[in-house]
Amino acid sequence: MRIGTAGWVIPRQSAAMAAGEGSHLERYARVMNCVEINSSFHRAHRPATWVKWAEAVPEDFRFSVKFPKTVTHEAKLAVPAAALDGFFAETAGLGKKLGVVLAQLPPSLGFEDCPAAEFFGALRDRWQGSVALEPRHASWFGADAEELLQRHRVGRVATDPYPSDERMLTATDY
Repeated sequence: MRIGTAGWVIPRQSAAMAAGEGSHLERYARVMNCVEINSSFHRAHRPATWVKWAEAVPEDFRFSVKFPKTVTHEAKLAVPAAALDGFFAETAGLGKKLGVVLAQLPPSLGFEDCPAAEFFGALRDRWQGSVALEPRHASWFGADAEELLQRHRVGRVATDPYPSDERMLTATDY
């Protein structure tokens, strides 16, 4: 089991549990075994940055990396293969420490209006590791969406607040 947070900033009131020498990430990795990199949603990072992060953590540590908003929010998953190639080239410095890749969707993006099958097919051509989708539109919780996610081995992230139909969400490990 992996437990981590979005980002590795440790609140002042919890700093004692990660006391000692090292960078914020190094101290965080002493008490957690994974982290979500949210900054990749907003901007690209230099290859050296990814390598530096990977070198700062233990071998069994994993990074969950969020797809850029240009892929999920602006292109609404209708991206050329080159965009996926670019994402994986950028994150290659993590090596085997790249854990889950995460696609967070905007609330306005419904399942029916989205080229999800093409996106996840192209993604699976490039990445056999863990994939998670964080949808925010209720249409992503129907049978057709569930079948698509299972076919492409994509887990669904449960968020709060839940979609408007208030169905109970379950974490699934595909």
